Order: sequence, then structure tokens, then C-alpha cells
Amino acid sequence: MLPMIIPQQSRAVRTFEVTTPAVRVYQFPRPTLLQRLLVLLYSYADTAILSVVIFGILYFASFLAEMIGPLSVEACQDRIMRPIGSFEK
Repeated sequence: MLPMIIPQQSRAVRTFEVTTPAVRVYQFPRPTLLQRLLVLLYSYADTAILSVVIFGILYFASFLAEMIGPLSVEACQDRIMRPIGSFEK
């Protein structure tokens, strides 16, 4: 015996899109200004996130460079002040 298909209630369509042969897409009802703005911002989200990550890495690298700079100068001065041939630990 074949399984019986349970009838379902039809769902109401709230929005729909029409695509023309010229590949233009029309949405009905038209999106509000806020919805269009959110779609526009969402399209730039990947670029913004990548930019923030790159600037964060650059900021962190400059912070590390400022910390390492004085340490290297101190190490060079210690080596210059120490006479050649002395092996102090």
C-alpha cells in the first residue's frame, strides 16, 4: 500500500520576486528604505570586517615594535660596554 499524502494548508505569500528576461529583479511589495539600506550595508560587511582585522594587526604590530625598540638598544649598549673576550653570564 502506498503512503497517504497528508494535505497541508496553503501558505500565504507575503513577498515575491519577478525576474524579467533582461535579468532585472522586481520585488513586491517594494522594500522599505530601511530594508534597502540594510541590504546595502550588508553587501559591504565583508570588506569592512577585513579592513578592521588588517588595521588591528597593524596597530598590534606597531605596539610590539615600540616595546621591542628600547630592548634592542639596551642589548646593544650592554654588548658595546663589555670588553672583548670577557664571558660573563
